[in-house]
Amino acid sequence: MQKCMLSLAAAASISYAFNFQPSQAANDTLPILLYHRIGPETDALTISPSRFKSDLQYLHENGYNTLTLAAAKDHLSGVGSITGKPVLITFDDGYLDNYANAFPLLQSFSMTASFFIITGMLDQPNRMTMSQLLEMSAAGMSFGSHTVSHRPLGNLSPAEMSQELENSKAALEDLLGKAVDSVAYPRGSYNLSTLYSSHELGYRFGLTTNTGYANSRASQLALNRIPVFRYDQPLAELLRYC
Repeated sequence: MQKCMLSLAAAASISYAFNFQPSQAANDTLPILLYHRIGPETDALTISPSRFKSDLQYLHENGYNTLTLAAAKDHLSGVGSITGKPVLITFDDGYLDNYANAFPLLQSFSMTASFFIITGMLDQPNRMTMSQLLEMSAAGMSFGSHTVSHRPLGNLSPAEMSQELENSKAALEDLLGKAVDSVAYPRGSYNLSTLYSSHELGYRFGLTTNTGYANSRASQLALNRIPVFRYDQPLAELLRYC
C-alpha cells in the first residue's frame, strides 16, 4: 500500500511540474493490469495459461468490463459511461505467446486487451508478426508503442528518445491504419524529458511500471499499472491491496 501511495504522489508531482492538466472527472481511478508473457516458461515475467484464465474468470465473475485504450482514456477523462467495473489489461513486449495463448483466452471471455509492441522486433523469432497484429486489431484488441528497440528512454539523449518514440508510432500507424497515441515506457524508464517528448510527438496516454491504480488526478502520460508476475498472489488480492 505504501508503494502505491508513493507512486501516486510521484505521478502527481510530474503532472504539476509539466503543467499537464489532470482530469477533473468523477472517474478517479482505473486498474491497469500489466502482463508480459503467457506460457509454460518459469521466469518471473511469464504466467501460465491456467493462471491467466483464472484471472479472466475472476474479472468476469466480479463484474469487470475490459476497456480498449480509447475507452480507458475517456474513462479517466470523465467522458461517457461504462457498464460494470472498468479494467484495462495490458501486455508489454509483443511476445508470440500473446497471440498464441492470451488472445484465444481473451476471446473466449469476450474481453479485450492492449498490446505494447517493440516495432523493431516484429516478425522476429518468438515475437508477434504484422499479420497477427492485424488479425488481433480486427478482433477489437488495442495497440500502443513500446518503442523501436526497448532501450530505457530515461537513459537516452533527447534525439535518441525522440527517434524511438516517433519511429515506433509511425510504424504502428502505417501497419494498423489508425492513430496510435499510447506508449508504455520500456523497463519503466522515463523522466521529465520523456513526458515532454511524448506529448510533442502526439502521445496522450503513457504507462509506467509504477505500482498502483491509475489516477485521473495525475498526468495521463505517467499512469500507474498493477504488474502480474508468476510469483504473485491471486488477482483478487492484487486488486484489493494495491
